[in-house]
Amino acid sequence: MGINLFKDKKFSVHFEPAEIFVIVVLLILGGIAALFVPLSAGYDEETHLIRVWQMSDFSFVPNQADAKIPFPAVYWDLSYRRQLLVRVAEPDFWAKYGGLRIDAHDYIYAGVETRSVYSPPLLLPQALVMRFLGRSLQLPALFVFYAIRFSGLLSYLILAWLAVRLIPAHKWLLAVLAVSPMALFQAATISADSISNGIALLFIGGTLAVAAREELGWKEWGTLAVLFFILFFGKVNIVPLALLPFFLINPSRFKMRHGYLTLAVAAILMLVVEVGGWNFIAYSRYTAALTVDGADPVGQIRFILTNPLGYSKIVALNAVQHGADYLRAWIAIYGFDYWPVPKITYYLYAAGLLAALAAGPGQAGFGKRARISLASVFVLTYLATVTSLYISYTAVGSADIQGIQGRYFIPVMPLILLALADWSALQRLRLPARIASSLALVAVASYVIGLIIVYHVPCGAQFFESGLCYQPVYKNWSPDARYSPPISATTSLIQEIVPECDDLTEVRVWVNSSAADGKAMTEFQVKDTVDDFYVADQYVLNNKLPQGGWYSLKFQPDRSSSGKLYLLTIRSNSPGRGPEIGYTLKPEYKLGKLFENGEAAQQDLVFQIGCIAGWEKLKLAGRP
Repeated sequence: MGINLFKDKKFSVHFEPAEIFVIVVLLILGGIAALFVPLSAGYDEETHLIRVWQMSDFSFVPNQADAKIPFPAVYWDLSYRRQLLVRVAEPDFWAKYGGLRIDAHDYIYAGVETRSVYSPPLLLPQALVMRFLGRSLQLPALFVFYAIRFSGLLSYLILAWLAVRLIPAHKWLLAVLAVSPMALFQAATISADSISNGIALLFIGGTLAVAAREELGWKEWGTLAVLFFILFFGKVNIVPLALLPFFLINPSRFKMRHGYLTLAVAAILMLVVEVGGWNFIAYSRYTAALTVDGADPVGQIRFILTNPLGYSKIVALNAVQHGADYLRAWIAIYGFDYWPVPKITYYLYAAGLLAALAAGPGQAGFGKRARISLASVFVLTYLATVTSLYISYTAVGSADIQGIQGRYFIPVMPLILLALADWSALQRLRLPARIASSLALVAVASYVIGLIIVYHVPCGAQFFESGLCYQPVYKNWSPDARYSPPISATTSLIQEIVPECDDLTEVRVWVNSSAADGKAMTEFQVKDTVDDFYVADQYVLNNKLPQGGWYSLKFQPDRSSSGKLYLLTIRSNSPGRGPEIGYTLKPEYKLGKLFENGEAAQQDLVFQIGCIAGWEKLKLAGRP
């Protein structure tokens, strides 16, 4: 018999608790995340949205016709990613922009190219939503954008549900993996990962279901062929999963002659056509080639082949040095790591995974061959992922591997965890499934609540971190890229500062005194222009200033600092050469200007203000 998703011929569906868990968590918490993540704050949402727009015009090959399809400027202008500094979302964002049409800001007619060159099915639901709601019905731009997000989320939900439904054992473990905070974030934002990750889970669950059968006939052969067909639509990092059926299934289990061999031939043909053919077409349209920072794929391949032991050492050291960071980002991170995730999320989700591992299958689990196969494919898929990045994004022979992100391992981690699930020490624990589901649910809820707070509450991150809330948060941090002229008796600087938080208690500025006269002095002042007094005024010997670091001025908290204008003045009356002050490369701070010798400059100082916030602010609430 083939695999039947339904329990009887009447097509009634009985949902297992693990399936219900996946549906509810993704619908509710995933839906909340989709609404509260600011526009284009997800990983590469801008470039995926450009691809969705192109596909909605039935242009399925990326960047066709030399990228002459105009792109709605409204999505570019409102993008969270376009902000020069990392700030919370505008509180009245929907009120200001909710009614804008897609053409409200006209179109971008030149230079519109997408880096999203994945197979069209990975963004097809999103493109259909854009076609119908955006191009045909001309609904408001924001409504269309968030509808596109929900189409990706629902696509992932269906695929993840099918995976949990099909897998013959350890359903709760796969369910907990399917709703991991990072998987949910990717599913709730516009990304090719939504469907690609779902396909990976479906392939693993479906393959294990087929492999659990005693004999395999043409129906099972056809099921595996369909799974291969779907798999090869996915991103390149999930392609190595194609090895799993051949590791799991002994050729003798096929009832028909040459069943194993014909399946292998069919898989190779689909691999060549779907993966090879598509990438040949797509990357020929990708003018911003894969290589960056002087990487040379041909030279890198030559290095790997001629230094296999050396490359093996590089991979091993990379895993040791950065493995913890990869795991952290695999579990939970917000887009581009701008904001911190509540630490409790990591602890609770890790505990939920351990509980799911110990929950047991409730029936016969996976045999020794299956466990070895899962672990082997995990290793090979991991190696394929890091090697592809080493070849494409890393300088030849580099001791470090560039471009690895924890989210790339969402399709890989189920392999190793399912391989460990039948470990006898874990099975002896036999924890109730409700422990795993409860821990995972609270972990994901804490992640989503944290998401709302960090993206929408000024200084909200201080509920998860100790210390002051520092503003501004620089997206492109390069304090040593440019410096002011040396401070002297003839060169002074004044930076306007308007805090977006109360309880201001520190101002710090980036200083380089390496070439300064150590016996000369520099004056640093912070003036409250509203109450007309200096909150800080310090003369400092230059040899006491940092040589490329923060110099801080601390003072009593100003309970009502938000919205006030402060002036940071740096000057000197000494004849010697003074320190240089860090400059931004362009004017990034929109709330105030920099004046150099009284004239408006085309940069800003590299500075930050520190406010008491979060739990520390709550402690101050009852004090005079």
